[in-house]
Amino acid sequence: MMTAERAPKAQKEKKASPVSSFIPSEKTRALLRAAFDEDFGRGDLTSELVVSKTAVATAKIFAREPGIFCGAPALLEIFKCADPALRAEFPVKEGAKFRKNTVVLILEGPVQSILRAERTALNLLGHLSGIATMTRAFVDAVKGYPVLILDTRKTMPLWRELEKYAVRAGGGRNHRMGLYDAVFVKENHRPYGDLKKLSGFKGSVEIEVRNREELREAVKLHPRVILFDNFPPFRLKQVVQIARRLAPETILEASGGITLENVGHYAAMGVDWISVGALTHSVRSLDFSLLLK
Repeated sequence: MMTAERAPKAQKEKKASPVSSFIPSEKTRALLRAAFDEDFGRGDLTSELVVSKTAVATAKIFAREPGIFCGAPALLEIFKCADPALRAEFPVKEGAKFRKNTVVLILEGPVQSILRAERTALNLLGHLSGIATMTRAFVDAVKGYPVLILDTRKTMPLWRELEKYAVRAGGGRNHRMGLYDAVFVKENHRPYGDLKKLSGFKGSVEIEVRNREELREAVKLHPRVILFDNFPPFRLKQVVQIARRLAPETILEASGGITLENVGHYAAMGVDWISVGALTHSVRSLDFSLLLK
């Protein structure tokens, strides 16, 4: 179901509290095991050839650039796959900022085990921290406005749970997880759908609109959320004013064509939510390195 609510009247800095208790589902844990197996396969030929089985060391993962930390629950699953004897310490908390060269993880245990986990752990850490960092940038860009930043379903297939978790770590909110947890009428439902059937539905309903005619039609159906799709700011302000007059309790959302450069302008148009697909589908991974002592 949608977890975001209407934005508060006074926007406050969003904490990362929803991430502290995150536990990957069994489906996600299975994917993490598969991710480890993809790299490890039949074994680490190099380490098994040149590194003693009895060698024990401490490794540190440090950041090559600043960002927002995210990924500890996923990394712990990878380390468990590599060797349950590995011990991990996270000096930086989930959702916290770090600077370039910050040590974000300390790992102790057999060297062979550390090396077999290294690449998969770094890949996941970079990707999830990249999403959290991008999300925080959008959240910071709309400070001062009563608006929430939401993600979309534009996630990598099968990794949605982790990617949406990373959005929360960055201070954003999650839109629906899938087709199954909310009614969301979009452009492609209209040609063959009968929107009048929504009047008998008791659950949460969101309707996407592209013009004033569709807005007036949507208002009559009393949805929880109306999404304005690909409206330039000057048109968005006009339709938001109409919607506030006709349906003052309805949550208003904007999406489409929104970037870091213009998100503040969209926030100023009076919407409650701004959903951004780029939080997950266009994110750049952060750069981390692991060094053994």
